[in-house]
Parts: sequence; structure tokens; C-alpha cells
Amino acid sequence: MIGRLGYLVVLAMTLFGCGGMPGASYGLDRGVASYDSLRTATATCAAKGGVIQTRKGYEGRDLSDYECVVGKTR
Repeated sequence: MIGRLGYLVVLAMTLFGCGGMPGASYGLDRGVASYDSLRTATATCAAKGGVIQTRKGYEGRDLSDYECVVGKTR
């Protein structure tokens, strides 16, 4: 019985680690930060209740230089 419970706990922790918790902030994928790609990322982020911000120390040329900040300010 404890083996099954332990397995379920590990599975739940893995799923939260991979998918992130709902409403958590996340970095954007790699790619050129064009107007269209940033507009799409901004709309996706806004649908989750967040805003797109440049990560500290980055230039903003690549999409991975940005993050969607949900539920907190920076």
C-alpha cells in the first residue's frame, strides 16, 4: 500500500515539475523576436493573466530573452 502511495506522490511531483503549476511564470521558446512572434506570445500570455517582460540582462533580440510573468510583478 505504501509503495503505491509513494509512486503516486512521485508521479504527481513529476507532472507538476514538467508542466508547471497553473498560473506560473515561464520563459518563451527560442526564435527571432519579431513583431508577429511577440504579438502572438503577448496574446497567449495575456490569456493566462500575465504580461511579457524582458528578462534582466538580456537584449530582447531572441524570444528566449522574454518571459511571461503571471501573478507577480518584477
